[in-house]
Amino acid sequence: MNKNLKELLRTYSLPMSVAPFILALACGIKTPMAFGILDAGFFINAILLLTGIVLIHLAGNLFDDYFDVKSALDDGFTLNQINFRNPKKARLILNKTYSIKSIEKILIIMVAVAFVIGVYFISQRGLTILSYMVIAFILCSFYPVSSRYGLSELTLGAIFGPLLINASYFALTGQFDPKVFFFSIASGFITSILLIAHSLMDYEYDVEIGKNTIPVMLKNKNLTVNFISFLILASYFLIALTSYRYDISRLVYIIPVLFTIPVSIKLILSLYDYIEIKNVEFIPKWYFGIMENWEEIKKSGFDYFMFRFYLARNLGIIFNLTLAIVCLFTFWPVQKYNYIQYGFINQFSF
Repeated sequence: MNKNLKELLRTYSLPMSVAPFILALACGIKTPMAFGILDAGFFINAILLLTGIVLIHLAGNLFDDYFDVKSALDDGFTLNQINFRNPKKARLILNKTYSIKSIEKILIIMVAVAFVIGVYFISQRGLTILSYMVIAFILCSFYPVSSRYGLSELTLGAIFGPLLINASYFALTGQFDPKVFFFSIASGFITSILLIAHSLMDYEYDVEIGKNTIPVMLKNKNLTVNFISFLILASYFLIALTSYRYDISRLVYIIPVLFTIPVSIKLILSLYDYIEIKNVEFIPKWYFGIMENWEEIKKSGFDYFMFRFYLARNLGIIFNLTLAIVCLFTFWPVQKYNYIQYGFINQFSF
């Protein structure tokens, strides 16, 4: 994928969908496995499902830019007159690297391929998959207008949390698992944090254009950061409660909490710094996660925004991946067999 297309599709946001999918995959892997034998069909389905998820996610990113640009054009503006607060938003459309017609063709191809994959899973799992697809269509269609009601952050949190994880788990296994459901809610909370943090940094602009985000509804930036802190703690509490309720290994909540605490604390402090407009230096650390193209971002003067964006995004990545790694062993389909003979540890099974 060339650099222009990566920027056009905003591929840096892919961890929002890929990390929750990996969590569903780690939980669902219990179904096709026994004594370490892998079912090739399961992993073919996993690849197809991931492809569909990525296509829909990137198409959603592109449609968001397309919708905003098209709306401005319909209001009588020319491409040269459109000026978004984020200098990178729809940049390749505004500078005519990609025409409106070419954007429409890309969207049609991506959605068509994803639709074919969806039809395949309907044939495999029945109408339940269709119901998930209908819910996804409704939520995605509602998203462009959800900001009128202050629901945009929660809508995306629901899409990339409970909906994506439970739909993926069902597509892979044909089952519903309450443990996975509660984990997906915790994941949805963490995803919403990224969106709320983004809205907090766009607070003045959103007030100016009448966009009704959660920070705008709360009418207090400090209260918004407190709400983000509450969501982080709620996510920790939910995976702990689920672990106790279903007698899962305590590692399920200990490891994700330990690995995300540094990022969580830095995110909260950095957002308070943003509110106070302190002259702070942004220094990425390895335990904050990957911050791609950082030197280029610094030169552009957009580091104050992207540093906090990366922290919030990486919080979701680390949370989902560490939870997935633990669940991979916790959900392992080991029964009461001789673990010395098979090299398994019986205590990790349900």
